[in-house]
Amino acid sequence: METTLYEFYDHSAMSEVNREFTPELIKELKSFMVERYVDNMETKDLVEYVTDDLDRYYEKMDDKQFLDEASNYWEDHFSDVIDEVEDYANSDFKKDIRKVYLESLSEGKDTDDYGSKVDALVDSMSVTDEKVSIVHRRKDMDLL
Repeated sequence: METTLYEFYDHSAMSEVNREFTPELIKELKSFMVERYVDNMETKDLVEYVTDDLDRYYEKMDDKQFLDEASNYWEDHFSDVIDEVEDYANSDFKKDIRKVYLESLSEGKDTDDYGSKVDALVDSMSVTDEKVSIVHRRKDMDLL
């Protein structure tokens, strides 16, 4: 099995180290880095990254292949989407739809991350130190 020797500064050892990396270790390290990189991205940055990636992906397709992809994506609504896009393309008043969407992200409309939602939920909960009774009482039995 072929390994890759890599020299780097190890902060825990406070020195340069040489380490051999197996292909399996590099594969797992790549996967972990992608996971962490995406996890630490802001919503706006993630949307912009995916948008740019999809732009490049569709630009590399020939027209027929792209139209097949679009038809499969929108299925029954493909004709309606074509009409909407054609109307927009022929209109006198156009806004850059992508720019408007990305600006809406920076205005906080879609930027709530999971942590802030959890914090808001926890803040909205009332917490008490009172001891809760484990005795169940039935009102109809109390009347007897």
